[in-house]
Amino acid sequence: MQRQEFLELFEAALRAAKSVRGVEHSPEVSRFVDAMNRLKQAPKSLACDVVCTTSSMGKGLRFFNDHKNPQIRSEGRLLWNLWLQILYASGREQSRHEETTPPVKIIPTMKKTGDSKRDKVRDILQTSLAKVATEVVETEMKTRVAACDPCVVAVSVESAMFHKLGCFMGPQKAKYRSILFNMGDTNNPDLRRKVLIGEINGERLVTMERQEMGSKQLRKELQRIQERARFKEESRMKVLQSADLIMT
Repeated sequence: MQRQEFLELFEAALRAAKSVRGVEHSPEVSRFVDAMNRLKQAPKSLACDVVCTTSSMGKGLRFFNDHKNPQIRSEGRLLWNLWLQILYASGREQSRHEETTPPVKIIPTMKKTGDSKRDKVRDILQTSLAKVATEVVETEMKTRVAACDPCVVAVSVESAMFHKLGCFMGPQKAKYRSILFNMGDTNNPDLRRKVLIGEINGERLVTMERQEMGSKQLRKELQRIQERARFKEESRMKVLQSADLIMT
């Protein structure tokens, strides 16, 4: 399968899905499923390259996931999960290959989408993830980190963000800023390390609350604030209860 055929299959699936108005089964649903099945059989290298460099893929997958027809939603999610697995596997395979070849100084290149805002998000994520190699101390963790490519992980995380949140300048801009801030926070090395080694994938990162993403220092401070607020509320209730007893 060539790149053009891959793109045409995705467009055919998108056209078929747009033609289906409700939950009923129709010939268009069958055509959609057939196109999706063929996309799943595409070579992994081709799928990885097209998904990373074609911004319309994310928009199309979001359309499938929000579709009223349950079969279209299900097939859309299956394909997206498959592509995410391919992206992560691609990063691990590339790292293993690099370990078995003579070390050559290579400047990593980020795969571009053609969308300046998306590419900027990928660059910011890659810069944050690249810090991990200088932050870990344990030998075992250094080995795990060395087996991960910040560029590949940045691409997969940004793809998940775009898929779930839409474009950077959309209504989820604040969520984008929160993720990028916490990923680059000097006091938050644990978050970027977990993302780089795959303990937290892109889809999980997108759903995390600000407190979950925050550094240990921030979480402790929030906990102290909550405890003080709870103590004040308990004290206030005791005063009110005492006043009630006096009045009676």
